[in-house]
Amino acid sequence: MDDDLTLLADRLQHALGDYRTTAAATVKELARAVDVVDADMPIARLEVLFRSPHVTTVAVRDPDDPVRIGLVTRTRFTAAMTGRLGFGRAVHARRETGEIADWAPLVAPPSAPVSEVAVRAMERHDERRYDDVIVAGDVWAVASTSDLVHALSTLLAVRSLHDSLTGLEHRAMLQHRLAERCADLHGTAGRVVLVLLDVRGFRHLNVTRGFAFADVVLAALGARLRGIAPVRSDAARIGGDELALAATLHARDEQHAAQVADGLRQQLVERLAVPASGIDAADWPSLHAVVVWSEPGGGTPDELLRLAQRRLGEAKDRWRLRASGLPEVRSLLGGDELVEVVDL
Repeated sequence: MDDDLTLLADRLQHALGDYRTTAAATVKELARAVDVVDADMPIARLEVLFRSPHVTTVAVRDPDDPVRIGLVTRTRFTAAMTGRLGFGRAVHARRETGEIADWAPLVAPPSAPVSEVAVRAMERHDERRYDDVIVAGDVWAVASTSDLVHALSTLLAVRSLHDSLTGLEHRAMLQHRLAERCADLHGTAGRVVLVLLDVRGFRHLNVTRGFAFADVVLAALGARLRGIAPVRSDAARIGGDELALAATLHARDEQHAAQVADGLRQQLVERLAVPASGIDAADWPSLHAVVVWSEPGGGTPDELLRLAQRRLGEAKDRWRLRASGLPEVRSLLGGDELVEVVDL
């Protein structure tokens, strides 16, 4: 499984660069400008447009019905001008463009999902399957079927590496990234730092507000984490209500490593504490947070994850004990500290 993830991630990175930001979600992101002509324009003038190698499609407007739109592809135009017996040019030269237009093209709104439009495009009959798709709007545009299929395959690949609700990397992908970081730091003074975050009372939120609302909150947390994550770090959802962030740390010594790692943890907690737009402060959860870091040279991903999970479990247990309100329990906790800062 890990080898498959490595291969897929590396191939996407090589082919697309930062594949996480290049996967188009709507047809608007793929649309390009298209020439629009009137249906009564002579076909001889249409030929002038197709002399440009960059023109693959021309949109056709019906002067009597502004909403009606047709399409003439280069393939359709060439077939018409050639004709069955080679006399197409002589027959069509004086006719109107509307006579050779496809008046039933696939039309999609700009906000239509790439996945939906790509499937609809490939369901067309053979002679139309690879025609451009018209993107309706204030200005007409087109999206090529090849771009739609390419975007769809990229989206599917990206989703196989990421959590569908939050858009963050999933657990297996985080382990892959941690392994890469550890390998890259081998023989250096660099360290790998891992922050684990857990939503306090998430089960209670599910019970009192419902699973749909809890998912909204979790998705908002994921979006916030993606937005505040440092450059070249990896943000992930590793469990139902557990999030993580991995980064590379360069420190002078152990004390400096502790300061920098805990500074990262505090920064994340503080910036995640602000309720997302549209969610009441009373419904916005607080977080458990722990941070661990490796010895110089990178350590191993399994050690990092295992220790971070153990410390997070201990922090959650202490919080539950404190929430019970027993005086003797509070006295055993040694103050109000709920966050573990651990050196690996």
